[in-house]
Amino acid sequence: MSRLRIFAITVVSLLTLGVALPPGPALSQSKGQQSPDLERVNAVGRAFIAAIVARDIHAMDKLWAHEPYATFIGPLSTTIVVGWEGVRRAWEMRFGQFDRVTISLAESHVRTEGKVAWAVGVEKVELLRKSGETLSFDAFVTNVFEEREGRWLVVSHQATPMFRGAPIAPVARHSLKRGCDHIQ
Repeated sequence: MSRLRIFAITVVSLLTLGVALPPGPALSQSKGQQSPDLERVNAVGRAFIAAIVARDIHAMDKLWAHEPYATFIGPLSTTIVVGWEGVRRAWEMRFGQFDRVTISLAESHVRTEGKVAWAVGVEKVELLRKSGETLSFDAFVTNVFEEREGRWLVVSHQATPMFRGAPIAPVARHSLKRGCDHIQ
């Protein structure tokens, strides 16, 4: 099976987990399962946020797997970026758009499984554009990591602004519930 197919299956599985499981501790490894890998993945996650806040492309170079299957979907993205070179260009473009980036992790759930790990959570984001405009929002975030020669590297990042609009109409809510009966 190709690495791209394995990665696609992993991402789909992780997305399914995000839909199928309730929020909260169900997505976290319990305190009793703290492992050196989990601690190292958390450290890479913190370094990743620090690199974004510092707008440091050289730090990103060290944190990401330079693979053709690396993916990026930022909170302001209009396309899916696939491949390390494109991911790097996307970060360079983002870093050039803002004078200041502030990110704080409000919630995080990390899981390691062999040489793959994923972290899902909520970030509080504030962006100061070059124009002086400030954008503030909360975002759901998913990062996928691979372990390589003792190092955990980012292979996928997705941040999606949280919808804070009107509630879902009753008809749509009923349709969603009926479509998810198998989850309960």
